[in-house]
Amino acid sequence: MALVIFIVTIVVLFTQNEKSEAVDTGTRAINLFDDSARVNEKTPALNEPFIYGQQKIQGVNIGGWLVIEPFITPSLFDQFPQSAKVIDEWTLCEKLGPEEARKQLKAHYDSFIVEEDFKKISKMGLNHVRIPVGHWAIETEPTEPYVAKLSWEYLLKGIQWARKYGIRVMVELHTAPGSQNGWNHSGKEGVIQWLNGTHGSENANRTLSIVQTMTNFFSDPKWSNVVPLFGVLNEPFMPYLSDPSVVKNWYQKSYDTIRSGTNAPGPFLSYHDGFLGLPDWEGYFKNYDRTMLEAHMYLIFDQGLVSMSREDQSNFPCTAWRSSIIQSTNATALTMVGEFSLATNDCAKYLNGVGKGTRYDGTLDPNHPESACPGCTCVGSEDWKSWTKEYKSFLSSFVQHQMDAYESGVGWFFWTYKTEGHNNPHWDYLLGWEQGWIPSDPSNRNFSCKTANVKMFNSVYQN
Repeated sequence: MALVIFIVTIVVLFTQNEKSEAVDTGTRAINLFDDSARVNEKTPALNEPFIYGQQKIQGVNIGGWLVIEPFITPSLFDQFPQSAKVIDEWTLCEKLGPEEARKQLKAHYDSFIVEEDFKKISKMGLNHVRIPVGHWAIETEPTEPYVAKLSWEYLLKGIQWARKYGIRVMVELHTAPGSQNGWNHSGKEGVIQWLNGTHGSENANRTLSIVQTMTNFFSDPKWSNVVPLFGVLNEPFMPYLSDPSVVKNWYQKSYDTIRSGTNAPGPFLSYHDGFLGLPDWEGYFKNYDRTMLEAHMYLIFDQGLVSMSREDQSNFPCTAWRSSIIQSTNATALTMVGEFSLATNDCAKYLNGVGKGTRYDGTLDPNHPESACPGCTCVGSEDWKSWTKEYKSFLSSFVQHQMDAYESGVGWFFWTYKTEGHNNPHWDYLLGWEQGWIPSDPSNRNFSCKTANVKMFNSVYQN
């Protein structure tokens, strides 16, 4: 009941604030829930059907905004010496204390993403955004240092900006109480305490309540057109658990909870593959309605892929991932790539965590000091202003081959829209779009999987 009261209160305040900002309309009242906008001529208006599986998602993640990630906004972590062990949102809020944490995060929410960003996205030829949000947007326990509920206000603000420009939103629960994967972007780095350990079941039940609250809210007709897709939980790390089937059981519980509690038909639901691989899910979703399987495709966590030639890396999405997506779509469920990037190494600052090294140059794990290749170094790799025309051509072919391969399924979301000061350029869609190695319109591509085996470095890239 407390969660419902909180959300209703926020919506009322939000609506009142929006009305107060738009009083002087001259001749007509503004409908805050007008869904007549369309982002571009090839995409239906929000109040018209978008048929997943026939029409392709071409989207971008709004990462690092409502869930803090060190590699996206490193300045929030650079204010402390690394000896302070501020490594995730939990320790950031803990170190700052409640008042200063709220102050700094509010300033971040206000400045990192603004309406102008959604306007730019509308010009990129994209049709969706995926907005990750932490469980603390809905509720926290007294023992959790997170800034409670503030990010929910900004989530609604972002959705309203998306509505204005006709962009559909996938709201995605990026964190679970106790951490579903032990990585910093789950809110708390360290031991997984979701479906694991003393409070594992308790944390899993809290997560069920949170996803039910969120999906109930976005099933309301005021929001259902602009938020037609909901990501139930980001990247639960199933291989860590002694019995990965407990996560599959939780998926079933979450599906039953959501579908029994929402107004019909409710949002499309996306379930991550849990790093088991797409084939492991064959047959699982046969009794699920309006559901898709989500995978995140990255080269950088496999030394064999990192050490391949650039041409082989560029072709790999077409020669390997495309076929697995087609097989999954045919045998399991609609399959969507929720995250991918331009990175072919893990050199981005803080990508592996604050104070950690990289696989690429062999500094991540002292017990395995081997680099990805003889002489591999991260020095200068993120200095995009010094990149050669040939390298930009490679990036252009690599990203377009990925887009093409992933559209053999439901479509894709690039991770991420931008990084602070473009400090990690392989993960920065805005920078690539502005500089030309990401296409100005993803529907008008110069590279495709049909030509993936053709030598490509006499490229059309002219910047």
